[in-house]
Amino acid sequence: MSDPEPTPSHATPEATSGDTLRDLPHPVRSRSQWTVHGERPVYENPWIDVLLAEVELADGTRFEHHVVRTRSAAGCVVTRTEAGREEVLLIWRHRFAIDKWVWEIPSGLIEEGEDPAEAARREVEEETGWRVSDVTPLLTFHPVGGMLRTQYRLFRAIGAEHIGEPTEQNEAEKVAWIPLDEVLGLIDAGQIATSSSLVGLLRVLTRS
Repeated sequence: MSDPEPTPSHATPEATSGDTLRDLPHPVRSRSQWTVHGERPVYENPWIDVLLAEVELADGTRFEHHVVRTRSAAGCVVTRTEAGREEVLLIWRHRFAIDKWVWEIPSGLIEEGEDPAEAARREVEEETGWRVSDVTPLLTFHPVGGMLRTQYRLFRAIGAEHIGEPTEQNEAEKVAWIPLDEVLGLIDAGQIATSSSLVGLLRVLTRS
């Protein structure tokens, strides 16, 4: 009996599951990896840069693609237990870019040279008036990976001390402790809709 023919490198890979997903190879060249031949800035300011990249697909197609680069951000999912019920600290605010009122976790840009964990603690205090001490890493993610070059560092804190009114008066209309078991309902209602809050809260819910 002859040996089976090897699978061509361009064949569609079979579906994988379980632990094998963590061990997928990173080929030197693949159908989905773009080659970047160069980038040039088209707009820059202290918060964002807009770049125009010349890219090439695996089939040889070349075109220009916009990339937006921003400073990294940090956020924190703060929870506590009151009367036997777990609650999460959220702020109610309007996001003008999407013209929508939403509940969000405290978050913001990391200052130059600032430790991400310290940035997360600072944002909690500035936006809510509550102070957290110990924070632990929750996850890091990249929103809009197809065109936005940045990363979000999310942390988890359990318990907080109220120290006064928020120092960032223009950040939130309301600060509230929301029962954690109501979060999925708020997501379904579209009242939690921005990426860092969705990712962080859903991660905490999967651990609860």
